[in-house]
Amino acid sequence: MDMGESIIVSENGCNRDQVMTNDLMDLSSVRVLLCVTDVESCQEVLALLKKCCYQVTPVYSAADALDVLNSHGHCIDIILTEASLLIPNGAKIFNFIKPDINLKQIPVIMMLDEDEIRLVLKGLMLGATDYLVKPLS
Repeated sequence: MDMGESIIVSENGCNRDQVMTNDLMDLSSVRVLLCVTDVESCQEVLALLKKCCYQVTPVYSAADALDVLNSHGHCIDIILTEASLLIPNGAKIFNFIKPDINLKQIPVIMMLDEDEIRLVLKGLMLGATDYLVKPLS
């Protein structure tokens, strides 16, 4: 398949049978640690990520995130976290991630309710890779 061609996907939006080229990655193999504080927000983001065929592990606190990273960190490809969870606990999370050669390679993406530069800068200074502004679509 050439780049730019349409891909027909199944009803749920996932086409696991698609043959991947060297330039593309099988999204169903991407494992996301989703760190959120409220169930409603979690359901929205979870539905979006699952539609893209990502494997998602949701957690609802920084302590739970650290537990998952401690036990299954080697299996996580991306950490997607609400800024409200990351900023107050960022030192704990990044102090846990930074010394570990494997964990420090995991990109940490913050989700913010609005594009507030102060929170963005603080998260990036702590070690976040990038940020997204909700609502995600």
